[in-house]
Amino acid sequence: MKTIIKIAWRNVWRNKLRSGVVFASVVMGIWAGLFVVSLSIGMMDQSKRSTIETQVSHLKIHAKSYIKDEKLVNDINPETLVELRKLLADEKRIKSTTERTIVDGTVTTAHGFKNVKIVGVDPLVEKTVTTIYDRLDTGTYLNKVKNNPIIIGRSLADDLKLDAGKSVNLSFITADTTSVSIGFKTEGVYSSGNGGFDKGIVFVKQDDLNDLLMTESAVHEIAIMCNTIEDAGAVVDAINAEFTDIEARPWNVVSPELGYTDEMMGTSIMIILSIIIFALTFGIVNTMLMAVLERKRELGMLLCVGMNKRKVFTMIMFETVFLSLAAAPIGLLLSWGTISYFGAYGINLMNVEDAMYQFGYDPMVYTKLDASVYGIITLMIMIAASISSIYPARKALKYNPAEAVRAI
Repeated sequence: MKTIIKIAWRNVWRNKLRSGVVFASVVMGIWAGLFVVSLSIGMMDQSKRSTIETQVSHLKIHAKSYIKDEKLVNDINPETLVELRKLLADEKRIKSTTERTIVDGTVTTAHGFKNVKIVGVDPLVEKTVTTIYDRLDTGTYLNKVKNNPIIIGRSLADDLKLDAGKSVNLSFITADTTSVSIGFKTEGVYSSGNGGFDKGIVFVKQDDLNDLLMTESAVHEIAIMCNTIEDAGAVVDAINAEFTDIEARPWNVVSPELGYTDEMMGTSIMIILSIIIFALTFGIVNTMLMAVLERKRELGMLLCVGMNKRKVFTMIMFETVFLSLAAAPIGLLLSWGTISYFGAYGINLMNVEDAMYQFGYDPMVYTKLDASVYGIITLMIMIAASISSIYPARKALKYNPAEAVRAI
């Protein structure tokens, strides 16, 4: 067996050009495959984190009636709210909470109008749950303008040609069907990274909104950040076990598309890697088949002098495996270095910022790849190399020794 292995290794490097082409193909295939996967994971992970930090939090609590019909009157019952606050204060898995008042309304300027959700927040408390305050393109976060400040999204600002310091008119209907139309001053313009969210959500002070709604403290939504995202499920179960008129929902239920994307990530990785390996397999098969055809006379002589077909088959299999595995470590090392670098410094896609923004991605993308993926692709390469060697090896076994030695 040692002799067969030595012969196979030497055969790999007899034709350096041919072996070098395959070697380079395997290296570049591994690098390209892992880099594309890491880029996809980085974008998805960044989008997930951004969505959780700006929109859905780890979990949200609403009145069951509000989930069915998002009307102003379907707020959380005051008595339930008192008991809920006690439970949330005692729950050690919760890091921070914020209460919101929400009403449907219209933002109007001289350049047009847009239907939006008006979200009343306590600015200081809201900062502990969301990162909107840290995503302002211009202006400040509900702490400078004294009378009726408002924070609007970048998409909405572009549509209505607004900027910090300009006035808008908010219109909405109170619980007793009274129509309210009042001026607000744009204190800041935020960019959450999601164009749809930025176009449909505006933030005002909760006290200002409740005064206009002529209610003391209507709470339609409680957003919660846990110590870790994994704690969300347990906290949801604890809350739902205590109350019947409200419902807590984790981030993947509040935003099903986000949960689906997260679930599909593993499948997507395997599909991309399988496509890359499948393409490499054809390249390896083609190269080894050419090597077998070129060495027809040599293989015929080996069969004539007593090398049995099993040893010839084994030799060609070893050649194929050596050719693949010799390139794999370099491909993996190159991938690791590239992914680590761009994972630390990011890839600036500012030239397509608008397109990224509309699809909910930040223009600065950081690559990310779990260490287990390197092991998975190494195993896939070994399997692919073994499979690739079968056809060329079987082709060699079909040679007639007497005819093969006379081949030119």
